[in-house]
Amino acid sequence: MTPQQIVSSLAVYIRDAVRPHVGTLQGRRLMGTAPSGDTTFAIDEIAEDAITSFIESHGLSIAYYSEDKGLIEFGTRPDGVLVIDPIDGTRPAMAGFEQSVVSVAWARFKPGVTLGDVRYACIAELKQDDLFVAERGGGVTWIRGDGSNGVARLLPITRIDRAPLSFEMAGRPATIIADVLGDVLDAASLNAGCFLFNSTAFSLTRLVTGQLAACLEVAPRIIKDLPRTLPAFAVLGGGNVIGLCTYDVAAAALIASEAGAIVTDAYGASIDNTPLLDTSQSNQVSLCAASTPELHAELLKAIDAGIAALSASLNSLSR
Repeated sequence: MTPQQIVSSLAVYIRDAVRPHVGTLQGRRLMGTAPSGDTTFAIDEIAEDAITSFIESHGLSIAYYSEDKGLIEFGTRPDGVLVIDPIDGTRPAMAGFEQSVVSVAWARFKPGVTLGDVRYACIAELKQDDLFVAERGGGVTWIRGDGSNGVARLLPITRIDRAPLSFEMAGRPATIIADVLGDVLDAASLNAGCFLFNSTAFSLTRLVTGQLAACLEVAPRIIKDLPRTLPAFAVLGGGNVIGLCTYDVAAAALIASEAGAIVTDAYGASIDNTPLLDTSQSNQVSLCAASTPELHAELLKAIDAGIAALSASLNSLSR
């Protein structure tokens, strides 16, 4: 199988294994904690078992890296590594909502591999049959459930108050996130819409479909700029800091970028140099993705202002 065939076939295989358990009580059972600190549910274990089953049944010599298992190698001298989030949006999947996907990315297996080395990617919707497939430098293909090709249609929106957007909140202190993103959410909420999907991969594909204009994750920047906030994040994560890991965005960031979206961290810098096979807290990814350069620039200004406001608030409390 070619890398292109592997990412698409594996994404569909995992989807088909998981789909019968979407929205069931059995799938909600708590099973433990992943190395990233996030909660592991029964539905996650079903998805992880599907990965191993697919690789073994096809006799693949390949490595894979996932949220629950870390790095595993199959065969001798694997040429590629699959970076997999078998369910991005576990909480929506448990509730039977549509905002959950299977995320599979492929990169050459080599020392120092980074997000920028991801060459092939596939996102498969769990409840629908839509697929989003991309090759670096080769564009993106959106295959609808009926087999027809969708057309990427990035929203030509340049203003925050007209931009439907999503943001990350799971395991993040609500008051701290609100201090930084409050003005953005206030501006967008009435005339555009602010959405909390608990799946960054799903959100990034909504830029491709023209349903969203932006996707934000500011927690890693907050912690980096204002380290005194870290304990508040750790408390919510049961001692761990919950944030975006590379497996959350490896496929979706490539797909959104190949569709023409602007995808950077919350400082406006490229995420391409981020080590691919590292789920440590220091390697968590912030995100500012937008459908136009103008909107992206406005969002970065707003994030800068929000960080400054939070810093001033913390300084006043410590006096």
